[in-house]
Amino acid sequence: MKLNVLVKEVMKTDIRYVSLDDTIEKAAQVMKKFKVGSVVVMAGENVRGIVTDNDIVYKCVAEKKPPTTKASEIMTKNPVTIPPEKTIEEAARLMSEKNIKKLLVFDRNCMVGIITETDIMRIEPALFEVLLERMKIRSSRAREAGTASAQCEHCGNYADVSEVDGEWLCSECAME
Repeated sequence: MKLNVLVKEVMKTDIRYVSLDDTIEKAAQVMKKFKVGSVVVMAGENVRGIVTDNDIVYKCVAEKKPPTTKASEIMTKNPVTIPPEKTIEEAARLMSEKNIKKLLVFDRNCMVGIITETDIMRIEPALFEVLLERMKIRSSRAREAGTASAQCEHCGNYADVSEVDGEWLCSECAME
């Protein structure tokens, strides 16, 4: 199946940032305030990395690092990027190949947006099959750790879920 929806038609342009010296606590607060799953780590005008909600959980909380840990210590350096003229099918394949959920969108060395697997699934549910295969692989690894990417049994959203009292719940529903 070939789709003609372009990344630039789906991407979000209101990207949230933190600086290299900002703490994980600040990164988490920005994510919560704007209801996003990642922040881009900047040094002035230059992108240095990305911190995702998973980075905070696995690289900070699970390793008992303090909330004062710098974003630069746990960020993913040199994040994977895609040009805005690529199709969302190409974006989904790249996410699947790299086992990631987000791509920074760059046009001539300038960050212009971000696209996530959720953005793609919202626009083109047919690409769900591409991402579902990736989720199956990730789920088998995550189940060993007690978490998985699947549909929350309470709200129905696809997210990283964990087993709580016999139900698979996203982090928001698990807190209720």
